Amino acid sequence: MYPPPSRTDRNLWYSVAAGIVILAILVLAPIALTGSSGWSPAPSPVTVSSPFIPVFTDPADKLRETASPAFTQKLFLEAGTYEPLLHMNGTQVHMGFWSGRGNHGSLVRLLDAINDQPLSADRTPQRAIWDEGATTSNQYPSYVTMLNEHWYERASPRNGTVIIFGAGFPDPHPVTLAEADTIWGQYSQRYADMAEPIMQATGKPVKVWCYVEGARANRIFYTYEFPELRHMEQDGIVTVYFAKSRDANWTQAGDWTIGTANAPAPVM
Repeated sequence: MYPPPSRTDRNLWYSVAAGIVILAILVLAPIALTGSSGWSPAPSPVTVSSPFIPVFTDPADKLRETASPAFTQKLFLEAGTYEPLLHMNGTQVHMGFWSGRGNHGSLVRLLDAINDQPLSADRTPQRAIWDEGATTSNQYPSYVTMLNEHWYERASPRNGTVIIFGAGFPDPHPVTLAEADTIWGQYSQRYADMAEPIMQATGKPVKVWCYVEGARANRIFYTYEFPELRHMEQDGIVTVYFAKSRDANWTQAGDWTIGTANAPAPVM
């Protein structure tokens, strides 16, 4: 038979037991609340997987996901998590598009210039977004996932091996170049469609700024994004501006042509 515990031992045991109970309350109570109410905290948009760990999503699954209008709502929610002003009535939202060599940097400068603007005389907030994120620094988790899925690298395997950041990987779901193009095209199409829920939230047509001089007719802008913009322009959801040069300034009306009917001719 073991001797009965001393008072010191009993006090130590009580302290340990109390610590266990407190820990259980801290850990299990939120779980119980979540289970009983159905509520769970919204995930942070910056919680994304490492870009150095490839994700081999089945292209058939991604094609279905990006083809759905629900994907537009997903992007809109991600954008609003980064920038709540996108959900506020009265905000003037600007959307950026680019295609063709040399135009990416021009759009980045425009987005940053708009987002750095102080409030106007009527105190209207101005916020600019693009297909990569709510600003030039906050990328949508869905966009980061697209990058991690490495669609174009997977569409160009070498002897059956996908080379990503210099390392070789087997692909359990081989991808064709046509599938990669369609996946990125549908993603971009769903981004363009964000103009509609944005207008519904802000009450203002979206201003769309396009740097597409030299863009090819068979690439993403003219194949997927432009038709959406033209349709929404007809419905009064967007006003579309096309840069006359890569140095076009969004505050200078003479630097732009207005309307999809006046878009620069694509390169065939």
